[in-house]
Amino acid sequence: MNIDLELYKVFYVVAKNKHMTKASEELHISQPAISQSIKKLEDQLGGTLFLRSNKGMELTEEGKMFYEYVKGALELINNAEHEFTSFKDLSKGEIKIGCSTTLTKLILIDVIKDFHKTYPHINIQITNDLTSNLINSLKLGKLDFVIFNESNIKETNLNLEKIKELKQGFIYNPDYYKDNINIFENLNKYPLILQKSESNSRKLLDSIALNNNVKLIPKMEVVSQELIAEFTNIGLGIGFAIIDLAKRNYPNLKELNINNRIPNINIYLATNKNNLLTFASKTFIDYLK
Repeated sequence: MNIDLELYKVFYVVAKNKHMTKASEELHISQPAISQSIKKLEDQLGGTLFLRSNKGMELTEEGKMFYEYVKGALELINNAEHEFTSFKDLSKGEIKIGCSTTLTKLILIDVIKDFHKTYPHINIQITNDLTSNLINSLKLGKLDFVIFNESNIKETNLNLEKIKELKQGFIYNPDYYKDNINIFENLNKYPLILQKSESNSRKLLDSIALNNNVKLIPKMEVVSQELIAEFTNIGLGIGFAIIDLAKRNYPNLKELNINNRIPNINIYLATNKNNLLTFASKTFIDYLK
């Protein structure tokens, strides 16, 4: 059977009002049009829905049963429309973001603050993990989008968009060290504090060093940029970090002059081509850009 939802709506309104005139006023269509709709529906069903009398429109026993089902179905549809509207106007919804702890602090915090002021009912979930793990979660549909720093990620089913550049380089505490490093080779003469080798930041640094015919040998390898800045600040060595984050926490830290040979780091936004973004995620990305 071909279902015409308008016929069911007409039936519902007539059955609810029990009167053709009242139904016509509510539906804003003529009484003859209503009669035609009821007749068409009865023909499709193969039975009589109403008993017509001077008092109005009375449901048959079969019509009463049919009315209860149609009423429930239309209420479900109406609820679905309200739910959809709630998601569309962002009075309800969820955003699932993948991002490193460092980029969460540098990029997301201020955006989340502004977004939350306008859309306080949107639930924002942030997953902090290695980029490779976040990208896998994105491919599986567990995340709406991922923010990550420059890497060699090449995924045909992902959209990648550059959204920002950050300055990176070597930092030191002048209370413990002096800036007398002019070439990459001299870096290994000092205790280096670097992120672990599987991090994007470390991979990029190792690539830069190899281009200068140097393999860097760290004294300490840590998980986070925050620890690099903290250990550098207490004089444990010379660290490689995102400059803005390091100086935000420790304004006394200085940059090595050799940093002018180190390019800025690119920050990318990754989305899954196979998954449609929610209204909330689309709006948040607009804020992010």
